[in-house]
Amino acid sequence: MKHKIVVSDKFDAEGIARLKGESNLDVVYEGGHTREQLLDIISGAHGLIIRSATKVDEEVLAKAENLKIIIRAGVGVDNINIPEASRRGVIVMNAPGGNTVSTAEQALALIFASARKTPQANESMHAGKWEKSKFKGVELTGKTLGVVGLGRIGKEVVKRAKGLKMRVIGFDPFIQAANLASLEIDIVSSEEIIKQSDFITVHTPLTDTTRDFVNKDNLKDLKKGVRLINCARGGIYNEDALVAGLESGQIGGVALDVFTKEPLDPNHPLIKFDNAVLTPHLGASTGDAEFAVAMETIDELIDFFKLGVARNALNFPTVDPDSMDFLKPYFAGGQPIGKLLGHMLQADPASIRIDYCGEISKYMTQPVTTSILTGALSLALGDEVNVVNAPVLGKDRGIEVNEHKTAEATGFSSFVRVTFTASNGNKTELEMTAMKGEAMVFSMFGLPLEFKPEGIVLVLKNRDMPRMVGNIGMALGESDVNIAHLELSRDSKGGTAYCVVTIDDLMDKAALEKVSQLENVFDVVQVDLR
Repeated sequence: MKHKIVVSDKFDAEGIARLKGESNLDVVYEGGHTREQLLDIISGAHGLIIRSATKVDEEVLAKAENLKIIIRAGVGVDNINIPEASRRGVIVMNAPGGNTVSTAEQALALIFASARKTPQANESMHAGKWEKSKFKGVELTGKTLGVVGLGRIGKEVVKRAKGLKMRVIGFDPFIQAANLASLEIDIVSSEEIIKQSDFITVHTPLTDTTRDFVNKDNLKDLKKGVRLINCARGGIYNEDALVAGLESGQIGGVALDVFTKEPLDPNHPLIKFDNAVLTPHLGASTGDAEFAVAMETIDELIDFFKLGVARNALNFPTVDPDSMDFLKPYFAGGQPIGKLLGHMLQADPASIRIDYCGEISKYMTQPVTTSILTGALSLALGDEVNVVNAPVLGKDRGIEVNEHKTAEATGFSSFVRVTFTASNGNKTELEMTAMKGEAMVFSMFGLPLEFKPEGIVLVLKNRDMPRMVGNIGMALGESDVNIAHLELSRDSKGGTAYCVVTIDDLMDKAALEKVSQLENVFDVVQVDLR
């Protein structure tokens, strides 16, 4: 059987030739299609390759009745309606590895540009000026470079910076230091990165943990005159804080390839600063990177149709069809509870223990385990982790995952107990079952707490006192936060209590601060499980 493959955006010529050389593929490519053309030809297609121009929304998916796979030739998948693709059983993949070197080199280019003021000097020369004294720079040799995020791109930056004889320090709370020994750099805390670095470059996804890594609160802690580089995601540095730091001189310069909102507003306040080097998201914009991404994309598509292997899948695991109906609520609940426990632990767990109790112990539970691990890793990796690569990434981080099965299940025909243990011995635990085909948490911290692991939840730890629920509700109401569900439990009268609140919208920092400062509230954690 021949599989019809539509390549809807402009694509590398050698990649197209490789595709057309596969006897089992019928390739449709015309150098890029308009939306109308795509809607006309997508019917009957089994595979779709896109770049950034094509938008795969509900209308496109509805026309593509035979579609099995969508591959985004690149990293970002904002132009694909992944929930709708999942509902229709369409696997979505990306090609994240091809742009690693190009992005690392862009970061180095921006470090040089910021240090030597090269773009500004070039602009001055083109204006017919000779302003040699105006553009005095600094050497990189001997300076301290802080690298935040030590995944593929961060590691490439480290290698190159060491070759420049910089002192390199690194921070990545989700990878154990022992697994980074080969880099031969000092692994330090985020606070030390802020305090020690002459240059800071970030290479992480944008998550709740990495958002506002530099902000107005820690601006004063930066080394005076530090230069900040970002080729990762807008929002890792708070842009208002950057403006404040540049105005005060606390920040010596910024070099940014990405922004909170793109394209950058022509009236954005960063544009007025001479010591702000701004580029229009060029990290992967090299012919070499485009070629590497194209080859990675082609390899993925060929492997899928020849071997049934789904590499870099973002939404659809391989699950035993006989087990799917029973496991579906546990699988669906796995990622949210993994994310929730990860937030409560505030780090990658050193170990994850999963006890399958009752009827579920008879099934192939690996998909549920993988789903839980995926949720745990999403705290650090965002959309880079999925149910296909989670086991490998978990192993890379030294996370020990253990399954235990027993036919006994007190109180339920089936349930799953999940325990996360940090390297310092701290633990957090919950129990989940299936009710009416949906995941339901019924115990957390060893206490009875019943809630659906979905939406946006607040987990509060407080002293068991009269009026606590009313005070919490009033604080949320004053911040215009609507409560969808509230569940509470305590270990003893007057002891420690926990409250799980499902809310309609994410709370901002000020609203969270208001709740956390309530009398007898010990801790508040907000987790977006959507």
